[in-house]
Amino acid sequence: MLVFVSMVRNPLSSRLLQAMILGYVLLAIFTRMQEARGAYTCGCDEDCWCKRPGLSLFRWVLPRWHKNEAIAAWKASQA
Repeated sequence: MLVFVSMVRNPLSSRLLQAMILGYVLLAIFTRMQEARGAYTCGCDEDCWCKRPGLSLFRWVLPRWHKNEAIAAWKASQA
């Protein structure tokens, strides 16, 4: 994180970038806690990237590139 922040020359931009990264990580932690409580359930296939231990933290804040064959089939039938 500090590498990206040190590349920004304007101190205000640096603080904004730090706040955005911190907010993103805090949101990821909060949604992971909600998932542990049972508020959310993941319906992805077992080989989806979001099932990996380190990446599962960002499952709910990064809604792209999930692997779910049932949803893919549904989208194909809607086209």
